[in-house]
Amino acid sequence: MEELLAKTGYAPRGLRRGQEVTGTVISISSKSLVLDIGAKSEGLVIESEFDMAKPFIKTLSAGDEIQATVITPEGEGGHVLLSLRQSAQDFVWKTLEEKRESGEEVEVKVEGATRGGLTTSLYGIGGFAPTSHLSGDLADNPQSAVGRNLQVKIIEVDREKQRLVMSEKAVSQKEFLAKQKEVLGGIKPGEKFVGRVTKVINFGVFVEIVKDGTPVEGLVHLSEIAWNKIINPSEVLAEGDEVEVVVIGGDGKLALSIKQTQGDPWVGVVGKYHKDDQITGTVAKIGDFGAFVELEPGIQGLLSSAKIPTERKLTEGEGVKAFIEDIDEKSHKLSLGLVLTSVPVGYR
Repeated sequence: MEELLAKTGYAPRGLRRGQEVTGTVISISSKSLVLDIGAKSEGLVIESEFDMAKPFIKTLSAGDEIQATVITPEGEGGHVLLSLRQSAQDFVWKTLEEKRESGEEVEVKVEGATRGGLTTSLYGIGGFAPTSHLSGDLADNPQSAVGRNLQVKIIEVDREKQRLVMSEKAVSQKEFLAKQKEVLGGIKPGEKFVGRVTKVINFGVFVEIVKDGTPVEGLVHLSEIAWNKIINPSEVLAEGDEVEVVVIGGDGKLALSIKQTQGDPWVGVVGKYHKDDQITGTVAKIGDFGAFVELEPGIQGLLSSAKIPTERKLTEGEGVKAFIEDIDEKSHKLSLGLVLTSVPVGYR
């Protein structure tokens, strides 16, 4: 035997659990993969390890060389039991990225539903279809999709974060979405529309407008809602409100403005107000940094908390007398000081 091994150059080796080995495919059946790994016996990929690696195994042929991991150095019948987990994972993530790039439709199994969307499984990888990427009845009742297979498109793949995001709407509403994309491409900055607020979020509101009979949605950023400072959009707008907007940006995402449909109250403010002028205003908002005082609609000044005596408690809606410390027309900022009607405690 030693003489035969020396002639063939074959040197059997001992194996340990977790060891990486290179194997050559000998045969593939419906339930097992047999590899020559240069050991005393052949290596087998069977049972759950075979099921997990099925998408990868389907691409193999006899003679292919692949990497595997030893899970049992000597199993039943003396065979080495192997795992293709790492090779299969590499293959699956590469395949997912290719399908995302090509825009190919894939079928996924819906495993669960949450408030945010559907959890799915594709090639053994957990995925997610957000509610915003579901159409019609599915968006209204995600639970109805549990256990079903859906056609989707992959829109995000991130192996490092184990993140797989998909869109059902991109398949079921592809003609409508193509029309929306066409319409968006034709909307130009400066165009005005009357739209409807569809969603209020902490950094602005989404507004739906209609052009050529097709509804499209754009964002009015917090800074574009009004000329005066808005802390929370829900203070001034609610879902369903009708608003006039003007387009201020495009390129795939529609940026809208409400305030720019109105005249800028800050134009000419330097000619109307001057440093050291005394004014009477109304406290519009109070925060940790001080109080915003409205001089007139759209014109507010900041009364810094450092300029307010500790014993002086301001309330929203209260009228106050102040003087202008500084005006920055370009940045739309007024700095105010409080006109004191009594000597502060501790003043000397």
